[in-house]
Amino acid sequence: MNLIRHFLLLTLTVYLSSLNANTSVQWNLAMNWTSTLSPISSTSFKMAEMVKKMSNGKFIIKVDGLEKLSKPTNLLTQVQNNEYNIIYTSSQKWKKHDINTIWFTGIPFGMTATEYYTWFYYGNGKKYMTMVYDKLNLLSYPAGNLGSLSGGWFRKEIKNIDDFKNLQINSQGITADIFSIYGANIKNIPPHKIDEKYKEKKLDVISGTSPSMDIKLGYHKLTPYFYTSWDKPSYQMQFLINKKAFNKLSKHYQAILQIAMKTASHELYYENFNTSAKAWEKIQKDYPNIQVKSLPNEVLHKFKKSKEILFQSYANENKLFKEIYEDQKQFLKHIRDWTKLQEYRYIKTTTTN
Repeated sequence: MNLIRHFLLLTLTVYLSSLNANTSVQWNLAMNWTSTLSPISSTSFKMAEMVKKMSNGKFIIKVDGLEKLSKPTNLLTQVQNNEYNIIYTSSQKWKKHDINTIWFTGIPFGMTATEYYTWFYYGNGKKYMTMVYDKLNLLSYPAGNLGSLSGGWFRKEIKNIDDFKNLQINSQGITADIFSIYGANIKNIPPHKIDEKYKEKKLDVISGTSPSMDIKLGYHKLTPYFYTSWDKPSYQMQFLINKKAFNKLSKHYQAILQIAMKTASHELYYENFNTSAKAWEKIQKDYPNIQVKSLPNEVLHKFKKSKEILFQSYANENKLFKEIYEDQKQFLKHIRDWTKLQEYRYIKTTTTN
């Protein structure tokens, strides 16, 4: 009798799910970037297009870029309140809501994109991300990685740690905290105002992304020094979804959404790599006087120590932060040797002048 009841219940569930799958659904998605800032903005549009095709036009996701948002700083609250069913963002933006959100974008002196994805899918990354966002009543999914971002565009060359004193830097997150320790003035300037503030000498350092986007924003036209990465070895994006909205979807639509998010997510890294290579080639050709620099070893050493002190203070105050911190350190310890052997040593030993 129980077996028959179970079979009937299962049949009814499948039948209702198939009926539900044919209903029309429209979701609204907001992102932290303008619609034209590709390739970072393209992930949302690709995902929405895949959902539309796989649902035969029944599941539509309307994408709003930053230019259409009246309250872009409140996106986390808006998705929690279901004003937007889903948002496309980077996790570090929500540091004030929960310090543990920083782990799912990338951290200074942390994992590369390849190492991060390995930790996420084959380590404890997915488990921890679910734990952190479950407290915020949201579902979280990876939404692509930009890889290693630039260390920024600088007005002047950095020769020692004292050069950061009173330097006006457009930065955020842990990087901004580290800069502040050494006397920098942290600014929060939107992209469309950067050109104006730099020319007015109210900004000395522009926090770069990738050449693919920096070239569109014109940063290479403003500053003479391009610094390599130290603080963003990996820059992971996220889709954050309202739980109730997701649970209202049929199982069929849930599966479609998850497949589309994962597919679009993996495409971003390669699209950005390709576009950045072409953009950098053009920047070098059009602006040959731009100098590529890395921060001096003394500066990097101090920054790394400061990061460790900051993270230890967070770990002392937050049990989950400490757990994730230790987990990432152990994972990186066991995987970094392979990263060096697989990529770094290959490039080093096969590159000839």
